[in-house]
Amino acid sequence: MTQLRLSAVLQLMNPTPRLRSLVLLTALGAAGMAPATIYAAVPPGIPDGWSDGYAYANGIRIHYYHAVPAPEKPVIVMVHGVTDVGLSWTTLTLDLQRSYDIYMLDTRGHGWSDPFKDTDTGNTLIEDVVGFVRAMKFEKPILMGHSMGAATVMRVGAEYPDLARAVIMLDPGLGRGFGGRGAPGRGGAAPGSGATVAPAPGAQRAPSAAPGPLNMFGAPENLVAQNNYSFEDLVAKCRKDSPKWEVADCQYWALSKKQYHGPYTAAQSQAMTGTMATGDSLARISVPALILKADAPPEARKANEAAAAVMKNGKLVHINAAAHNLHHDQRNRTVEVLMEFLKAL
Repeated sequence: MTQLRLSAVLQLMNPTPRLRSLVLLTALGAAGMAPATIYAAVPPGIPDGWSDGYAYANGIRIHYYHAVPAPEKPVIVMVHGVTDVGLSWTTLTLDLQRSYDIYMLDTRGHGWSDPFKDTDTGNTLIEDVVGFVRAMKFEKPILMGHSMGAATVMRVGAEYPDLARAVIMLDPGLGRGFGGRGAPGRGGAAPGSGATVAPAPGAQRAPSAAPGPLNMFGAPENLVAQNNYSFEDLVAKCRKDSPKWEVADCQYWALSKKQYHGPYTAAQSQAMTGTMATGDSLARISVPALILKADAPPEARKANEAAAAVMKNGKLVHINAAAHNLHHDQRNRTVEVLMEFLKAL
């Protein structure tokens, strides 16, 4: 981050002292002036002007973060992927918030939202988003999702054609498995990973254990043990596994892993994986739609383009040099493509 960009960020977003320090340490670390991870001891707060709250929808409390209010601007509702939280969108939202009124959900079983129940099904997370939009009385918001959240908004767009103004999907599965090519931390829910992970074997880890591969599914004792990893160790792991990410992205990533409820039974796991059974949803979306996909070799790009060709009013863009978390790996390019699409609505 250059000095000019740092100055612009500080002026435009007027962050809290904690987040201001976080932005500053990113600049210092990039300049080689100080090791970024020395500031990792305290989880970050939310930027100045942001707020959070709850909505009662689809039988649970859904927690959300609201960026700087922009009541005259179009509403965007953001839905994160597995093991993330609403604040995982922070750096991208800071780039968009002057033009849009942005709400970032904590998905059921994540962050401060209520946990999964054994009665949940593969339709539950879809109904959560629909219920949230209705509870908040939004009029045709733009829906944006990443990973499992991308599958969620894809299905909402297909099954509730009058709900949204547009649907944006960041690296959804397109019939070849979930997630993008080249994700760091293969085999676990490490930074960049979008793959479904098998249950973790073995006994519960001690709270002081250094983070290994992080699991999305598994025995409750193992999932809860992951919540006990130290914040500093998680940030360090993220910085090592995902060097393209800003320190802020790694701090919020670490926070999300400490908050992850997880699905603690087979029924709850089926509810989460069932969300990603998108079927013919792409072909049924009638509103403007955008898919951003991770970088991929030519044959995979062709397969993605063929899968996206069924959209009535949409397009697909591959983000070069980006893995599954493309909005962290290549945020500037991601924002460029998003703004081109959003301005045309």
